[in-house]
Amino acid sequence: MKKSLLIITMLCCASFCHAQQASAYTEKDYARKPLWISMIKDTSANFFEVEKAYKIYFQHHTPPGGEHDVIGEHAKVEKTPSKKEKQRMQADDHMRMEVKKYQHWRMQVQPYVQDDGSILTPSQRLQVWKDHKQK
Repeated sequence: MKKSLLIITMLCCASFCHAQQASAYTEKDYARKPLWISMIKDTSANFFEVEKAYKIYFQHHTPPGGEHDVIGEHAKVEKTPSKKEKQRMQADDHMRMEVKKYQHWRMQVQPYVQDDGSILTPSQRLQVWKDHKQK
């Protein structure tokens, strides 16, 4: 009896801890920092959480400007831009590249998103491909 009670308690604690990990960030965190950048690198990330983080971040921040012919080339050319202006331009270029990475990631994983938001692992994707190839 005591063993079964102990096992049930441990399972409840484990599921509670797992639930806590899924919601490690709040909407305020998503609004303050571009957490979606690191989330797309995590193979166990939840697709819906990453999308939520991306959308909330850009509700509070200006999306990067339009694309230039060459990264780093700006329409507004000064003889010697100030240090602050150079930093802003570099940050804008960096964010533009991160947005492109997000869009590419989204396009690549969308076919493998499950109903709960989990994304199939590379080995699971390979198995799906093999199964499809056999048909």
